[in-house]
Amino acid sequence: MTGDARGWRIALVASSLLNPPQQAKAALREATNALEASGYGVLQLPPPGEHRLLLAVIADQVAEYTHHGYAVVAVGLRGEAADGLHWRQMAPLLRHRGTALPPRHMVRVDGDATLERGRLAEFLAAYDLPLEVQRRWRV
Repeated sequence: MTGDARGWRIALVASSLLNPPQQAKAALREATNALEASGYGVLQLPPPGEHRLLLAVIADQVAEYTHHGYAVVAVGLRGEAADGLHWRQMAPLLRHRGTALPPRHMVRVDGDATLERGRLAEFLAAYDLPLEVQRRWRV
């Protein structure tokens, strides 16, 4: 058995980041590579539409991850409807669970793929939980 390469990090990602349209595959592949290289696990959000119950379950998961010392971020797509993050529905669900909205990063699908990967990697490297929270949960 090998160790888990993820390091107490979870990214909420827009569905279309993992299931991109043909014209955006190269740029979005670089974004998923950046998540993997930065040690982030992925929690995929549903595609646009009404997903009230599923979003409530995802909010429960995010609250648990946060409560147990995981760094949680959100990665959406610039230009997609609501960035693919369901922010209007997720915000009250997370607040109800006493969990802050995670920091967000928007990937530009029409930009240079290598540049976008660098921007995302920089964002991911700059975010982690305070050391006192890490010491409490991470052994």
